Amino acid sequence: MKSKSIIVCPDCGKEIEVLKACGASNFFCNHCNELKSSQRVKAANPIVFPAQPEK
Repeated sequence: MKSKSIIVCPDCGKEIEVLKACGASNFFCNHCNELKSSQRVKAANPIVFPAQPEK
């Protein structure tokens, strides 16, 4: 079984929904009822999105 990582909203801390279409990913919070910036979501979830070393 594969464990699913929970991605949380940077504003309210509730679970966020990931919408994927045509190669793009969007992050939507059902609690705040708005799309969230991918940079803010990634910054708020460092375990799920580890920092990429700069080249």
